[in-house]
Amino acid sequence: MHRLLVLLPLVWTGCATVQTGHRGLLFTPGQGLHRQILAEGRHWVGVFGHVEDFDVTYSTKTEEIHTTSTEGLPLQLRIAVSFRPVVSELYQLATEEGLNYYDEVVGPEFRSAARGVFAGHSYLELLRRNEQIEDEIESHLRRRTAGKHIEIRSVTLESILYAPAIGRAVQERLAAEQDAARQKTLLANEAMQNQMRADAALKQKQREAELARAQAEVDRIREESEAARRVVRAKAEAEAAKHSAQARAEQARLANRALTPLAVMAMGFDALKALGGSNAHILIGDWSRVPSFLFPSLAPFHAAAKAAPAP
Repeated sequence: MHRLLVLLPLVWTGCATVQTGHRGLLFTPGQGLHRQILAEGRHWVGVFGHVEDFDVTYSTKTEEIHTTSTEGLPLQLRIAVSFRPVVSELYQLATEEGLNYYDEVVGPEFRSAARGVFAGHSYLELLRRNEQIEDEIESHLRRRTAGKHIEIRSVTLESILYAPAIGRAVQERLAAEQDAARQKTLLANEAMQNQMRADAALKQKQREAELARAQAEVDRIREESEAARRVVRAKAEAEAAKHSAQARAEQARLANRALTPLAVMAMGFDALKALGGSNAHILIGDWSRVPSFLFPSLAPFHAAAKAAPAP
């Protein structure tokens, strides 16, 4: 019973616990630091051994940095960096950089990178380009800590303190630039609207010109169609007149063929009668011997001729 009471403290002191979100490396006096990475939980370390503990979640450290801008103006900055060790390289980190790797590696490189980046920017850029400046610092820090077994997640610019006079001047200049930018935007919008109106007017004139050309083409086609109809109508009328004249000529030819010499003579006398008037009588030759039935209209003249004495 007494032996058990003596061994329990020994067994208890021979264990170590790796907390959640942490990893560990076993250290024993005879072998030094072991390469095997210990996961979360309790581990046997022996009576004189212990575990070097590493927080492998992302940690955040904030630095107060005093530097100057490109104009040589003083800057007081608060900048935070988020980082963690590379889990698979904990042994190399401990043996090459040390267990206090932030103070030995991350912190100095972080401050140096921040001062270098801010020295290349003006006051106004710090106000307008925070994200770009954060990215620049992060890029510089990643490059400086490459191969140091550390992972950099982000850099955040928390605050910038200006001298009061400088701050007012910067704010006034920013306000002036913003007002100028608004005026420029207004002018650009007005110019765009004018251009849109001019384009609309030009398009309207182009449409009107297109309509005028289309109407002119319609009028031309209509005139050509009308002229063609007139030509066709004139040809048809000419053809009809030609056929009518041919028909009349044919009728006259047929009528001439049906006339006898006596009919022609009678027509001649009728013509002479028309020339002489209604009371004119023209007798040529001895018509008394002509049978009266041939010319009934001349019967009175036949009678008068027979009654007249012979010469």
